Amino acid sequence: MSRASYLAFLEQAHLMGVEYRQTPEILRTEDQEQRRARLEEHRARLREAFGSFRHTCQVATVHARSSKAIEACDHVFAASRTVYITLGDIAEGATNASAFYAALDHYWSAVQELGKAVRLEEP
Repeated sequence: MSRASYLAFLEQAHLMGVEYRQTPEILRTEDQEQRRARLEEHRARLREAFGSFRHTCQVATVHARSSKAIEACDHVFAASRTVYITLGDIAEGATNASAFYAALDHYWSAVQELGKAVRLEEP
């Protein structure tokens, strides 16, 4: 079951990435109020997608066979939270839009590390 649960979580991680790919266009919105409103709508869509993402993360960690895989799942989960919080900070004007790209890089690095951890696990 662990392989299937990892694959389901990786798929959900990539589906979150599909949502994240919509962000740069929103960040290019010059009118601050319009950008804030669009970011809040975007964050609402992310919250909807997050339910399946969180569920598959929980299932993957329950079925994980190594602490390395559990840690990797947790890192992906935490990185997604960071992206979400960063988008809120950008919407509020508390941080620069470039913070999104740093958070996104961290997210994809965490996803890549999860893939490595899964490949190294004993079948």
